[in-house]
Amino acid sequence: MKYSYKIYNSIQELDLNHWQQVINKSKSKVFMDVRFLLTMEKSLNNDSRFWHIIFYDDTGAPHACASLSSFQTDLSIIADKTTKKFVNFLRKIFPSFLHIKILFSGLPVSLGQNHLLFIPEANQTEIIKLLNRIIQEIAITEKAKLIVYKEFDSKQSQQLDVLLQLGYLRAESLPMNYFQPNFGNFNDYYAALRSNYRKHIRKSQDKFANAGMYLMQLQDPEEIIQIYTPEVHKLYEAVVNKSKTRLETLPLTFFHELARNFPYQVFLTLAYYQKKIVGFMYSLEHKSIAYCLFCGFDFSLNSETDLYFNLAYGALEEALNFELSDIEVGQTADAFKARLGCYQKPLYIYVKGVGSIFNLLVKTLSKFLFPAPLKTPSHKIFKSISS
Repeated sequence: MKYSYKIYNSIQELDLNHWQQVINKSKSKVFMDVRFLLTMEKSLNNDSRFWHIIFYDDTGAPHACASLSSFQTDLSIIADKTTKKFVNFLRKIFPSFLHIKILFSGLPVSLGQNHLLFIPEANQTEIIKLLNRIIQEIAITEKAKLIVYKEFDSKQSQQLDVLLQLGYLRAESLPMNYFQPNFGNFNDYYAALRSNYRKHIRKSQDKFANAGMYLMQLQDPEEIIQIYTPEVHKLYEAVVNKSKTRLETLPLTFFHELARNFPYQVFLTLAYYQKKIVGFMYSLEHKSIAYCLFCGFDFSLNSETDLYFNLAYGALEEALNFELSDIEVGQTADAFKARLGCYQKPLYIYVKGVGSIFNLLVKTLSKFLFPAPLKTPSHKIFKSISS
């Protein structure tokens, strides 16, 4: 089958009917929803360019869609400690070393998601080959140095492995943590825990309460927009600045736009100390899946009050009030999330340098630039395994 395509420079220009047909047939997650893509474009239009593509079969029926983006970043941020030290040494001579423009098959946001959808009857291999030709052309025009397809689970990567034949490397990204919501509410979850894990939660909650802290939940979009101020946003920026792997720093407008575009689906968990917001968890519910997207908190209060732990407990408690099939808890703090009862799924990216010289550099340094994530030990935290 021969495929054709249409490419759009903005989500506001595309054929919404055809895009929605692919989304409906592919059972897409929220991250290809037009509202999410619009949020990204409005928030990052000064830092990124976006392209959206619809692929058609020879009868004109839409069979797939993809979102692409370009982003200027420091590639060494995902490298191991030894490599970072070496890069910092080289930057004394070459200040811009590994500061490059990346072209993503995906969006410039670290949420462990891909932005490539197929309907069941699509010839995925042929579409991927066509998509890659498009991406190669855009990469040259944009003067990108690296192409990255991100992020695909084990099943999805079986189709993406055609990229290996096209000179790409496959590397492990950070795994996604999932929580299976087999509980009616937080009390049911707490009762299902083994005694030592219940004790750990009680201890954390007591430290939090004894310090005079308390939690509040918001879902009203206007209240979220009003309370998510530049001062609150600095708590998010503090977490980003301490992160070892995050590539982007989202602006305050992203959080406002997301609440506005997904009214009563965004829920904000707030931690207060002396009537001041000192931490938050920013989550989104869509089609029976809850996504714990972002957090921010005052690190100076964390060890004394278990601030981060209590925010996570609060967000989980709120999520369990929805009728959910799954909860995605993010790609960091793996050890804590394992003790929370999460399980992991590996994710993969495909990378290729643009041009022979940079491609050789990427291949040579791939083990250092894209180190395999450390494995997190599992914990038997429940009295019995939930079905």
